[in-house]
Amino acid sequence: MLKNTARSTCLFAFIPLVILCLHAHPASCQERAQTKQQPFRGGLNQVKDADRPHPVRNDVAQAGEEIVTLRYFRIKKGTFDEFLRVSLEGVWPYFEKLGSRVIGMWKVITPAGIEGASSPEAKDYDEVYLSTRYASFDHWKASRDAVLHGGNGPDWIKCKAALDRRNALTLSTNVIFLKGSMAPGGPYFMPGLDEVYEKKTTR
Repeated sequence: MLKNTARSTCLFAFIPLVILCLHAHPASCQERAQTKQQPFRGGLNQVKDADRPHPVRNDVAQAGEEIVTLRYFRIKKGTFDEFLRVSLEGVWPYFEKLGSRVIGMWKVITPAGIEGASSPEAKDYDEVYLSTRYASFDHWKASRDAVLHGGNGPDWIKCKAALDRRNALTLSTNVIFLKGSMAPGGPYFMPGLDEVYEKKTTR
C-alpha cells in the first residue's frame, strides 16, 4: 500500500540564485511530436503500459541540497480560479505524496495606485506563478517520472485528469530553479496605531 505524506505549511523568506530555466509550450512542434499519443501533462514523462498497475515501494529519504522551482504560466483569461482549484484538488496531493512541498500559487495583479506597473487587465491572458520545494534537483527529476515514484492508483488518475485540465487552460509555461538560504522567521505587518500624542512640558 502506498503511503501518503502529511501536508506541511511554512512561511519563510528565500534568497534565490537562478541556476536553470526551462521553457515549454503545449502547442510547440517538438512537444507535439513527443506527446502525439497522449496529451502533455505538466512536463511529465509519458508512462509506458499506462493501463498496467504500477505499485511502488519507496526507499529511505535521500540526502540532497534543497531547491525551489518557480514556474510561470500564461493561462486563458479569467480561468485562474479553476486553474487553482484543479491544482489544489488533483495535482498537489499527489505531488506532496512524492515528497515535494507546494509553497503556493499566485495570479499576477496590479494594485490600485502603483505607478509604472503594467495592467493585467490590458492583456488577453492571465499570468500565474507556482512555487514548489524539492529535496534536491534529483528529486525534481524523479518527479518527472511520477508514476515510477508514486504509482498509478486512484490519486494518480485524479492528478492526471487535473493536469490535463490545467494544460487545456495553459497557453505557455516555463520553470526556473532556485537555490539559496532560508531566512529565519516569516513576514509580519504591524501598522501604526491611530493615536494622538501630546508633548509633555518639563518644569
